[in-house]
Amino acid sequence: MNWVRDFTTENQPHPLRDVEDAPPQMRQELVDAIFGIAEQSGGAVLEERLHRIISQCLGMAPAGNPYGGYRYAIGRDIARQEVRWPRVYDVMGRLWPVYEAAGLQQLFRDSVNRILAAYGTVWELNELGRIQRVMPIDAQAQIQTAIAELAVPHFAPALALMNAARDAFDDRPRRDRDAVANAFDALESVAKIVYRLPNATFSQVLDEVQRNARMNEQIIAVFRSVNTLRNRNFGHGMAAPFALGRAEVDFAYLASIGGILLFVRH
Repeated sequence: MNWVRDFTTENQPHPLRDVEDAPPQMRQELVDAIFGIAEQSGGAVLEERLHRIISQCLGMAPAGNPYGGYRYAIGRDIARQEVRWPRVYDVMGRLWPVYEAAGLQQLFRDSVNRILAAYGTVWELNELGRIQRVMPIDAQAQIQTAIAELAVPHFAPALALMNAARDAFDDRPRRDRDAVANAFDALESVAKIVYRLPNATFSQVLDEVQRNARMNEQIIAVFRSVNTLRNRNFGHGMAAPFALGRAEVDFAYLASIGGILLFVRH
């Protein structure tokens, strides 16, 4: 059983996941969870070791016998103004192998993610111990399915673009333009491969699809609209500043991924 935020997790809705930060109160709760699990580990995870790892991960020299004890020292250090919010998430990833070696990685992951959700952050610790951007479950499943569908030799160019898009989307801070540009390029690559038109533009592929009545007319119209969105907002060689909002980026990113699945399965 996990005691971290037990009552609020069960009885209060989480806020919207829109915070790209590590608020001071959240930092202290993370420290409590980190040391609380160590206290329950039966000596498998030592507080002195946690203090040394976290201090050095933050670029600080650990004190041999810190005033107030190890928990207090880390709570003080992680709250320092010079410890910018991405470094807090670096600590969570750095501690994963420590708890994994002790067989406590799932408790660690659940505890960290409960706290991140409670503060509405856009990050979570995944099953491999990496910090990733939170998306709805269905959207995450769609992304994973697209990557699995592209994991065959003839889709290798599209898979490379899809992985670049995902890396940009999950980066800290998120690289919005790279995410949507690479996702659309992956869609275009898939369309060219499926229709064996390696030198065509995406619009020309859609012309071929339309001539052969291979797809619903309204779906083709949607693809043409997404292509226009790309050409006017994040296409190659554009001099205009990137101006899509966060929700608009989410839409363009997921629309491209949905298109990949449609072309692969069509």
